[in-house]
Amino acid sequence: MRIQKRFNPCFVLLFWFLFALLTHSAFAQEKQKIRMVFVSLAWNSEIPFRAALARGYFKSQGLQVEPILIRGGPAAIAALVSGEVDFASIGGAQAIFRAKARGLDVSIIGCTSSTTNYILLGNKQTRTVEDLKGKMIGVTGAGTYSEFAMKAFLKKYNINPDKDVTLRAIGGTVLRAAAIEKGIIAAAPFSPEDAVRLIKAGYAVISNMSDSLGIPQNVIVTRNEVLEKYPDMSKRVLKAYIQGMQLAKFNKKEAIKAGYDSGLTGDPEIVSAAWDLYAPGLTADLSIVTSGLQQMLDEDIRSGLVDKNFTLDRVITDRLLKVAQQELRAEGRLKP
Repeated sequence: MRIQKRFNPCFVLLFWFLFALLTHSAFAQEKQKIRMVFVSLAWNSEIPFRAALARGYFKSQGLQVEPILIRGGPAAIAALVSGEVDFASIGGAQAIFRAKARGLDVSIIGCTSSTTNYILLGNKQTRTVEDLKGKMIGVTGAGTYSEFAMKAFLKKYNINPDKDVTLRAIGGTVLRAAAIEKGIIAAAPFSPEDAVRLIKAGYAVISNMSDSLGIPQNVIVTRNEVLEKYPDMSKRVLKAYIQGMQLAKFNKKEAIKAGYDSGLTGDPEIVSAAWDLYAPGLTADLSIVTSGLQQMLDEDIRSGLVDKNFTLDRVITDRLLKVAQQELRAEGRLKP
């Protein structure tokens, strides 16, 4: 006698209930609310993030992002390492190299710029690169990105930064501009927005350093702990940020509108003119500019700030970035 086994529908319901429970539990383990620290409210460094925020790209990825402003790279890195924030936008990668060399858990996961977006301005007697020889140039401070950028720029034009000029730590924008006006220094690098204002006031443009320095000025950083514990969330952060990069780089009108919508301020004429200066140097998809980062690392090694055995692969983690880029291409939301 053949016995026919009947499948109990209760088991089917139980299976799907457990499956949904486990799926929800796994998704819940991924953070939905994140904090990201910034060191400046300058348009050139903020606009990709602000565009993503204003146009709902983070929201569409199921994320709530709280931006935190902390002045200074070291303070921002301290907030990241302590776990107070999840991600950071930092100007200049040297602070990341030095933190990693000290054993801190930090990694570069993307670059928002592929060039140095400083504009080098001079006084009435200093209008060309050749005019810089034998003169004093102001930088923000010793060991800062502005000092590194000036040294790299001068070397590009066969000017020895240790012999042919004098680099002097002056301080912020207002102090550097005043030092030029008073004749204390002959030239100094400025951000695009500040440069536009100063050019209107009569300062001479020596060079847009973005044209000659393929060194990323702004990088996105996180802890490896975050990448390992929340890989899906990290990927979604990158996808939203990349969409913001696309808008910021390729659509001037909408990018600037998004910046204002998300809280950035500034004179419209200056904001527009500044965009023309920095937008060409924005990356389209957060791709990591290894050649420029290597140049920065080489300088830190030469200066003895980082051990000679330190290599770039110790501080770059781009696996999730590549996944985010691939998914956006497949979705038709990433321009080449």
